[in-house]
Amino acid sequence: MASMPPMLYWTDPAQSAAVFLPVLTFLLAVQYNSIISVVAYSGLLVLALVAVCKVYVHTMVVLLKKLPDEPSSDPLHLVFAVDLTIPAENVVKISNFATDIVNSGLTELKNLFFCENIINTVKFGISLHCLTYVGSWFNLLTVIILAWTGLFTLPKVYSNNQVAIDDVVKTVKTAVDGVKNKVSALVPAAAVDEGDKKEE
Repeated sequence: MASMPPMLYWTDPAQSAAVFLPVLTFLLAVQYNSIISVVAYSGLLVLALVAVCKVYVHTMVVLLKKLPDEPSSDPLHLVFAVDLTIPAENVVKISNFATDIVNSGLTELKNLFFCENIINTVKFGISLHCLTYVGSWFNLLTVIILAWTGLFTLPKVYSNNQVAIDDVVKTVKTAVDGVKNKVSALVPAAAVDEGDKKEE
């Protein structure tokens, strides 16, 4: 948890809200409207905001002369200074990273579907069965909204209640390890050894 960015702990509420609220608003809007409409209306809203700022600056600087004629008079001057270009080396790094993830993921899926390790395949099957229940309760967009909200709330909750949460996690982990040991004892050792040999 210590490696997470400070934004997720709301150390600067304005910065955290500036990231959290627009994305949450976009996700909620897409939940009830087509993505084309949401993108179009979002673009119109940004255009209207910039136009209002330009009129405000023109009025206050040129007509009324209540503000100095300098970039800081514009409320959006910090946004104008942002560099939106993407360095080519970053694209190469992201491409290599994504390729590694896709390749390792496909290899792992192949091992799971073709029963290379019987224990892992059984766990995978149980996980897929549980996902059928999650899918009947929520659609993917709802899960994404919940995950985004959790990303900005759970770190703060954890930092405020770290001792109590660590105790609960330790208890649950002990119980899960006990169940895993019982299941491993029921599965024939030969099947497990055969799966391990195939992995090697």
